[in-house]
Amino acid sequence: MLLAALFDVLLALIALPSFYFFLPLFDVSFDEVMLPVIATCLVAFIPAHLHAWIRAMQKGQVDFQHMINFALSFAMGGIIGTQLLSLINFVTFNVFFLLIAIIAILLMIFSLRSIQIAPRKINRVAYIPVGLGFGVISLLAGNCGRVMGQLLHISSDNPEKNIEGTILGFAIFTSIAAMVGFIYPAQPFDQFGLSGFVGAIHLPSFAVLAICYWFFHWFCYKRGNNLDRVVLYASAIVFLICSLVRMWVS
Repeated sequence: MLLAALFDVLLALIALPSFYFFLPLFDVSFDEVMLPVIATCLVAFIPAHLHAWIRAMQKGQVDFQHMINFALSFAMGGIIGTQLLSLINFVTFNVFFLLIAIIAILLMIFSLRSIQIAPRKINRVAYIPVGLGFGVISLLAGNCGRVMGQLLHISSDNPEKNIEGTILGFAIFTSIAAMVGFIYPAQPFDQFGLSGFVGAIHLPSFAVLAICYWFFHWFCYKRGNNLDRVVLYASAIVFLICSLVRMWVS
């Protein structure tokens, strides 16, 4: 949570491997609870993302035309992705998580090294299929769409100040659409005798995660300096690489 609040390190890419590592301590395998863990985490991040997006809009730091081009298809892809996520097994999820993690690592390395990529315009005809595909891939990897939204930014010549707000918009549209899909998953979610579930979302866990993440986001947002950013980005990259090795080797 601290990483995500300080420098927009993607929380889902940190949280999901953490659940994978620590759930066995409670005699629970991650692949047994994959759907509710992903659903609860992604929905719990919506309030903080929404707060940051509203703040970006107030500052005029959102490219609405870029969002109009892709946000609706991103959301549609999010709903489709949640339905598919309720049907796939852990190995399939692991493949998509690996893909998203590699893209995120490369984007963080480019950011640390200040590498600029020339914009590659996407034809209007491709707006819907690209948005749909990115939304589906994001949800199959347990991601809210921020990584693919950041990758999509390469197709835009947005000013630097508009990048974060625009990507947050994609994440919010995708997460809210995913919330609908998680409430009505393609496969009934009834294998646990726990109360407090709405579809695949566990409401007590959602409340705790949402409050904690919102507090850290509000308290720590953009408080670090450039050295902190380099250290935390490097730590996140190492953690992701180790996580990927551990998840595939085991």
